[in-house]
Amino acid sequence: MSIESNLKKDGIEVIEQVDTLMVNKIAMNISKKICNTFPEYGFNQNDLFIKLSRLNMYKAKIPDRNG
Repeated sequence: MSIESNLKKDGIEVIEQVDTLMVNKIAMNISKKICNTFPEYGFNQNDLFIKLSRLNMYKAKIPDRNG
């Protein structure tokens, strides 16, 4: 079973893939925050950035389950 079919079962609809520039901005922001929040783990910010920036990221429509 593909990831998209699993998402559809939960009512999540993939709209589009996030462009490379935005992926890099997200990866930079997350890697900084993880390193600042968890200094005791000794994460390397550059290594985290590289790994996060290689992920495929997507915009998606997620159902409102509060109603």
